[in-house]
Amino acid sequence: MENSKIGWTHHTWNPWWGCDKVSAGCKHCYIDPIMRRSGNEPFGGPKKTSLQSWRKPFAWNRDGIVEMERWRIFTCSMSDFFHPGADAWRPDAWKTIKACEQLDWLILTKRPERIGDRLPADWGRGYPNVWLGVTVESQEYLQRIDLLARIPAAVRFISAEPLLGKLSLGQRLRKVDWVITGCENTARAKRRVMQQDWVRHVADQCLKYNVPLFHKQYYRDNQLTFDGFIDGVCHQNFPASPAAAV
Repeated sequence: MENSKIGWTHHTWNPWWGCDKVSAGCKHCYIDPIMRRSGNEPFGGPKKTSLQSWRKPFAWNRDGIVEMERWRIFTCSMSDFFHPGADAWRPDAWKTIKACEQLDWLILTKRPERIGDRLPADWGRGYPNVWLGVTVESQEYLQRIDLLARIPAAVRFISAEPLLGKLSLGQRLRKVDWVITGCENTARAKRRVMQQDWVRHVADQCLKYNVPLFHKQYYRDNQLTFDGFIDGVCHQNFPASPAAAV
């Protein structure tokens, strides 16, 4: 998973993998089949990954400096960065993140209530190369945005994936720099359908508040599609990287 197929990131980095389900969006989590194929139990809490995995960001960082490119790193794509089972390893992960300044670290969580007490001592107003995000799959989880808004961060973002219902974000978008939308990716018999009107509603709100939207995926005639189109217009946009200006 080094070079990611996820449209909004360049690489995925997993200092640990394995998680526990905490909300409706977890029902058909993609880590389940991936981990089971390798003989691991996906939802028994996290396990620390190999030293080789921990070394990868330093190679990406060196390459980024040479090529004068900033790469986005989806951090903990196979777990949750703020999972309580990873408390012992997180300080070393923060050291890696801080050391690799040429990389933008995208940290997405369903546990924003745990962020504040688990930031590094020198966090200040936020590391310029760290983007903090929360998953908000439906109205039921809007409070995650409120919790995120209290945390100082260079970039705050929302992942509405899987989008499971109409999402009215309203003025909460004033505290957000980026939104991702996408459907649930699983077998047709299990899949909870994402209605196009729900996506339009999010897109309209992002336009109103001038927030970039990245529409990751949707089904067209039962074919998973990644072109980002909503009513004939591609919505695959990013916020500027604050670290690029440092």
